Amino acid sequence: MTDAHLLPWTFHDIAAFGSAPHRAAHRLHEQPLFTDDSLAELLDRLPRSVVHPYTMGEDPERSDEWRRGAETDLPGKELLEVVARGRLWLNLVGINRHDAEVARLVEDLYGELRELVSGFDPLEVKATLLISSPTAMVYYHADNQPNLLWHVRGCKRAYVYPRSERFVSREDLERLVAGATDEELPYERGYDEQADVLELEPGQVAWWPQNSPHRVENVDGMNVSLSTEHWTADSVRREHLWTANHYVRTRLGRAPRSTRERGALPAAKVAAMRLGRKAGVLRVGEKRAPRPTFAIDPDAPSGVRELA
Repeated sequence: MTDAHLLPWTFHDIAAFGSAPHRAAHRLHEQPLFTDDSLAELLDRLPRSVVHPYTMGEDPERSDEWRRGAETDLPGKELLEVVARGRLWLNLVGINRHDAEVARLVEDLYGELRELVSGFDPLEVKATLLISSPTAMVYYHADNQPNLLWHVRGCKRAYVYPRSERFVSREDLERLVAGATDEELPYERGYDEQADVLELEPGQVAWWPQNSPHRVENVDGMNVSLSTEHWTADSVRREHLWTANHYVRTRLGRAPRSTRERGALPAAKVAAMRLGRKAGVLRVGEKRAPRPTFAIDPDAPSGVRELA
């Protein structure tokens, strides 16, 4: 049974929801699901195909050092021990679709969100549980749909950057939203001067506007967070418009002049894009998951053993 009041938000939190980089309170960290024993049990009952291991380097400008690992059959307790002392990041992808307890928790969260935020009625919600090493990080990137980072254990720091041409070009954002490329974006250390820096401790949730570039660094302890992604009518409209602009640029050879998301012209572009996709004329090649280059090894100092 979860707490009936997971979101002790202020009027300021509610007003800022989704519109600006912001940090608010939650009570997820008080739930028994996130103890070591419960997390180990969760890992043991999940299909390991949804437990995606990654490792990374130490330079935030070297996103090429973000690498996928092979599936692991380590027992949950041992896997947590390796993560706690290694340099690993586990993404438990779509966990609300695979575990009833997490699904109920996510339903409770979004039930309260609907009550707090007038007009908020997501079409779909997807949750990913993040379990990561004390010094792990995620490189500079942007996400297609809006998401929230519910921090539960450890300490982390999120850098959120303006959604402007300097920090993410129109071409890069179009490719990302259309699914023609991965989420990573070109990054320079000087960008940090313009970042909103959100320090996250257990019991805090962070959000930022859809498609805002951001990166994350762990600061202390094994980190556990729940990342939820949601689709709304507005966010889907934005996705379709930027996808249509991608096709205008790549198929017609014209640089789209407008990124307006409402009106007759955006609607016409989106309609043409949908017809083209339905007819099979406009297709984005399927992205393949990166080839695993390492295995999780309890005997390795970093928890990483290179594959031949």
